[in-house]
Amino acid sequence: MSTERKVRRAQAITPSGVGAIIDAVGESFVCEDVNRWVGPRDVLRAPRIAGRFGVRELRVPPAATDGRGGLPYYRFPEWLFCGQCRAMSKWNPRREKLRQPPRCEKCRVRPPQLVPMRFIAACGNGHLDDVDWIRWAHSYRRNREQSQCGMKELQFRHVSGVGGGLESLEVRCVTCKAGRDLSELTGPDSLRRIGQRCSGRQPWQTRTEARTCDEIPVVLQRGASSVYFPNVGSAIDLPPESDFSSWGGAAGRIEHNDNFKLLLSRPDHKLRDEFVRMIAEEENVLADEVLRTLMRKLGEVVSNVAAGGIDDLPWEEWLALTTPPETNDPRDHFIARVAEFPSATGHGTLDPVVDTLVHRIRDVVLVDRLREIRVLQGFHRHTMKTMVPADLGARAGFLPAIEVFGEGVFIRFDEQEIATWSNKPRVQQRCNRLRRRLAASFRSKWLSQDMSPRLLLLHTFAHLLMRQMAFDAGYSSSSLRERLYAAEPSTEGPSMAGVLIYTAAGDSEGTLGGLARLGEADRLVPTLAAALATGQWCSLDPVCRESTAQGPDGLSLAACHACALAAETSCVKGNVLLDRMLLVDEEFGFFREPLAALLKVRTAR
Repeated sequence: MSTERKVRRAQAITPSGVGAIIDAVGESFVCEDVNRWVGPRDVLRAPRIAGRFGVRELRVPPAATDGRGGLPYYRFPEWLFCGQCRAMSKWNPRREKLRQPPRCEKCRVRPPQLVPMRFIAACGNGHLDDVDWIRWAHSYRRNREQSQCGMKELQFRHVSGVGGGLESLEVRCVTCKAGRDLSELTGPDSLRRIGQRCSGRQPWQTRTEARTCDEIPVVLQRGASSVYFPNVGSAIDLPPESDFSSWGGAAGRIEHNDNFKLLLSRPDHKLRDEFVRMIAEEENVLADEVLRTLMRKLGEVVSNVAAGGIDDLPWEEWLALTTPPETNDPRDHFIARVAEFPSATGHGTLDPVVDTLVHRIRDVVLVDRLREIRVLQGFHRHTMKTMVPADLGARAGFLPAIEVFGEGVFIRFDEQEIATWSNKPRVQQRCNRLRRRLAASFRSKWLSQDMSPRLLLLHTFAHLLMRQMAFDAGYSSSSLRERLYAAEPSTEGPSMAGVLIYTAAGDSEGTLGGLARLGEADRLVPTLAAALATGQWCSLDPVCRESTAQGPDGLSLAACHACALAAETSCVKGNVLLDRMLLVDEEFGFFREPLAALLKVRTAR
């Protein structure tokens, strides 16, 4: 790829991952699935997390070196046109030239670069294709010659005197002069009416790889948000796997040995002893240590399979956050400690506020270091009917992933206070209103239907806290992220009520430590007081406070850009399911007493 076409490794997970369309200096490409990746295999050491996502391993997207390797991208759409002579042509991969964009073959003097067509066809099952422009141009046939025309020479023209909308654009056949404007192109049945069916495949797939699809494709703009919905999972590396003794010492070297991976896949191999001897020699360790590592890893594989899948990740993280390790190696990937809350030295004028907060906040944990793994599982398109896996169902045995390092603050709420507050009639009424709307929204396909008052409370609290922490710690608002732990008591596991606000970067050293320090009591109390006070008033009140529906599909109540919304990259719920009245309302707000105490402090001044 040329310099202008480069994509960072992190972008290969989102937003430029498998199935995504990217624009690069007037060209348009779609990323191919992982079965077509080339280059050296770069495996992330996270077997527990890989097991939860149902694969043997996670791999970092390959990097391009000396113009070779890297991610394979396919030119799409294949239909291009010349901005000078307006001739259209369907591109063929055999015409590609290294590091050169396609150019018009009809313009002899300084042939301009061809431009990709703006419209593409997609269906709810995730398939993607070009619009059949030949059928479209001949769909309004005026005579027998046009009906029988089989020529493929088209022009993409401007029509004068009809305004500036799609009706001013026309695809026209050069041979028979048949043509049709684009005014009806984006209609729901436009492709069905011209006889175009879903191809049942992705652009880079061959016709033999196509699957039968009965969905009716629709025409979308190439850059429309509904063309691509990546399904990205996230997990935190936890002890004992995150301990340096597991990944960085002799055991870590053994596990990363290619012969050990082969032995782990076939532990009963007849040449097992020979493999053990070779591994011991290559890593300069004793054979007994190789065998001990093998036995431990075999036990982990069994436990990973038996423990289940992605749904177990929140429970595992909750357990690690609520009971952090007592001792740590500074090189561990997960380092956390319980912070004193409230501070024994007092908080000055905020003491009355703290006296009410301690009944609601049970624990504060400072996460000085964490490693987050982000995994691209697949993607959806249009109506999100079916998820397309990152390996297109070929069972490649791995998924694309990246690792980031950072820090954070975990706040655990008192379960009894949450349960008592959740049963208030006004609280239930507001929650039920959003629950009904979510059930009727297409967002229910990717947002949890298990919505409860505690989820709305924790989500809105996390947003208010992120906005305030970004101001206090000096981070940009988009660099902070939330993780919500909200589960009602059940027979399947313990209840959860907590939030983790964290930041992470691709550098292995992580971030600068300013966020974790905000969790110390003398800093956290003023931050909490400021976040709640800010959430009590909005510049758009009383409109925002009294709103009964805000955001997409009315899935938020009292929450807008001026008070509660966060950066899209920070929120796990797409900036919906928010209601600050559940926190600050004088009658039923969870923090009504701390806010009343804060008001008295201000009045006393």
